[in-house]
Amino acid sequence: MPLFPILRSGTIANTLPLITILLSVTYLRFWIFFSVVWVLDLATKHWAVENADDLRNFPIVVLDWMNGHKAFLEFTYVTNPGAAWSMFSDYPEVLTGLAAMALVLIFLFRKSLELFKPNLQIIFGLICGGIAGNLCDRIFREPAEVVDFIDVYLPLLNYDYPIFNIADAGIFIGAISYMFVGLQEGKNARNLEKLKVSQDS
Repeated sequence: MPLFPILRSGTIANTLPLITILLSVTYLRFWIFFSVVWVLDLATKHWAVENADDLRNFPIVVLDWMNGHKAFLEFTYVTNPGAAWSMFSDYPEVLTGLAAMALVLIFLFRKSLELFKPNLQIIFGLICGGIAGNLCDRIFREPAEVVDFIDVYLPLLNYDYPIFNIADAGIFIGAISYMFVGLQEGKNARNLEKLKVSQDS
């Protein structure tokens, strides 16, 4: 069975129009950021899996700005069948379905989401690359669990942030950026409306 069943010879002809649309220059920035996040996520997870035993027992300290046994940033190894903070760990199939549905809906509503805008292409490239990275874990990895390895400790909050991966980082950065873009666009729209009202009066 091929890694991606859609590429079987019997379906290639049917998928060519879709591939042509997806690779359109219109969405070039989207595909660049999607590919960077996705490939980097797969590569780093492969490294983590290959070194799983060592990382579990002897985490790699990357940044250590504090006294004591806690490091600001280190690489370790865990797997997670659920979402962030191990939510919905008992329903991995549901999470797999939701992730696939999210990618399909973003594609179907790409015009409504204004993916022709360069900044939104970058944002959704990060988000979709992250979703695809974790989705690959859930579909192709056995057991169907997401590999996490980045461990961050926040000393000011005395909080050990849940261990995550590159895909999670892409989703988080993209979501936060989308929120800020939405707030900024809302502010600009209100300012424009005030300007129109003042000119009319």
